[in-house]
Amino acid sequence: METKDYVLVFGVAATLFLGIWNLIQTHRSTRKTSFINTVTSQRIQWIEQLRQDVAAFCGCTHTWYTSNLEHKPQGVEMLTEVDRLRYLIRLRLNPNDTYDRKVAAILKRIPELTHSSRPAELLTALEELTAATQLLIKEEWEKVKWEAKNGDLVEMKRLIE
Repeated sequence: METKDYVLVFGVAATLFLGIWNLIQTHRSTRKTSFINTVTSQRIQWIEQLRQDVAAFCGCTHTWYTSNLEHKPQGVEMLTEVDRLRYLIRLRLNPNDTYDRKVAAILKRIPELTHSSRPAELLTALEELTAATQLLIKEEWEKVKWEAKNGDLVEMKRLIE
């Protein structure tokens, strides 16, 4: 074999190696991108569902309290919905995050404030719940933006560190 044959074989082998390496890297990148897109999409859905649930909870609680529906059939239905939403919201929260714990604590406190002697406290607690949820949603939205921009999951980085 001549030198040009060795160069040709080396060139073909290098091209084959680079082609396989490129295929593997593209596959890894596609899988990672797909995973991040899925997680980011789920975060966005979670944010919207939490927003809707908290709004419904606050609205139902306020309406139930101000409408004197306590001993009426509509009041029982509304109270059932309030209780369902209260537990559903808590199940959506991460017990290890600061804002999540604050929202959970306020949710836990609100039923104690529905007595007719505590209207100001109830309205204050509903406002606190709204404000705490806004902070929680803002934090999650920042994670979504960071993940979309940097292509890496915020929670995964936190777990590794």
